[in-house]
Amino acid sequence: IYNGADTNFYNTDLPIPFKKGEPQLLFVSALHKYKNAGVLIHAIPEILLQFPNAHLQIVGDGEDVPKLKNLIKKLNLEEKVELTGKVTNEELRLRYSSCDVYLSASNFEVCPVPTLEAMSCGKPLVLYDINPHREIIELSSAGVLFLKLNKKEISTQIKEVIENKEKYSNNAIIFAKEHDWKNISLQVAKIYEEIS
Repeated sequence: IYNGADTNFYNTDLPIPFKKGEPQLLFVSALHKYKNAGVLIHAIPEILLQFPNAHLQIVGDGEDVPKLKNLIKKLNLEEKVELTGKVTNEELRLRYSSCDVYLSASNFEVCPVPTLEAMSCGKPLVLYDINPHREIIELSSAGVLFLKLNKKEISTQIKEVIENKEKYSNNAIIFAKEHDWKNISLQVAKIYEEIS
C-alpha cells in the first residue's frame, strides 16, 4: 500500500506566489548526502543553456546545507538556486503550486511523499531511476526518469517534460487522486478486516 497525499490540501487551484523562474524547478527533502541535491545544483548551468530563466528551489534542512550553500556560491548560482530551509505545510503547498516540474536525484527512497504531494498539485516529475521512482513513473505516466546522475541527461529530461507538460500533469492528477489518503485508509482498513 502506497503512502498517500491529501488532495484537498495539495491541489491544482492554489496561487503561485513563489514562482521565480521559467521553468520553476522544485525539490523537497531532508537534505542528507544520499538525497543528491548537489547533483541538481550541478545540473543548473546545463539547464540554463536550454532554459535561461530556469530557477531551482530546494526545500528542506539537514547536514548537507553548508555544502550546498558553498556549491551554489562556487558556481555563481545565487540568483538561480534558492535553499528555503524548512517551511510550514501551508508554505510547502504553495511551493508545489508555484513550480513547473518536481525533481529528485535521490538514490534511496521507499515511497516518497513529496512526489505524491507534487502530483496532487498537477506537477510532472523528473526523477532519478531507482526502483521506487521507476514504479511511480511506470504506474502514473506522470513524468520521466534520468538513468544517470548526469547534468546533460537531467537537462534533456526536463526539456522532454516541459514540451509535454499537459499530458504529464493530467496523469499526475489522476494518480494522486487514486492515492488520496481517503483511498489509502480504506485499503488499510480492508487488510485489517481480512486478518482480524
